[in-house]
Amino acid sequence: MKNNKGFTLIELLVVIAIIGILSSVVLVSLNSARNKANRTAAMATARGVMPELITCQDDAGFGINNAAPTAGTTIVCQSALNTNTAKTGHSITWPSLGNTGWAYGTPSGTLAAGDYVYTLTKTGETTVTCTLATSACN
Repeated sequence: MKNNKGFTLIELLVVIAIIGILSSVVLVSLNSARNKANRTAAMATARGVMPELITCQDDAGFGINNAAPTAGTTIVCQSALNTNTAKTGHSITWPSLGNTGWAYGTPSGTLAAGDYVYTLTKTGETTVTCTLATSACN
C-alpha cells in the first residue's frame, strides 16, 4: 500500500479561501484607519490657523468670508475684508491640507464680532467646524 504524504486539492483550496477572507477583513480595517488618520491630520492643520486668527482679531484684521480659502495663496489675516492683502505684520497663508482629501469650505462671520467660523469638507464625511469663539475644531 502506498503512503501518500501531502495535502489534497480541496484542503489547499479551503486554506486559500480562508486566507482571502482574512485579507479582505484586514484591508477594510486599514481603510477605516486611513480615513481616521486623514481626518485627524486635516483637523490638526485647521487648528494651526486659529492662533493667527486670534492675533488678527487683536490687530483689527479681517478674515476671508466670501469664498473658500486657497491653500498657499489666500492670506489668513487681511487688511480689509476679502481683499487678500495682508494686514501689516501678518503674512501667513491658509495651509495646505495635503493628501488628506479634505478641502476648506467658505468661512462665515467676522473676526471683529468673534463669530468667525471656517469648515473642512470631504464627500461622505461629517464636516469639521472650527469656531473662533471657542478656539476649537470639531
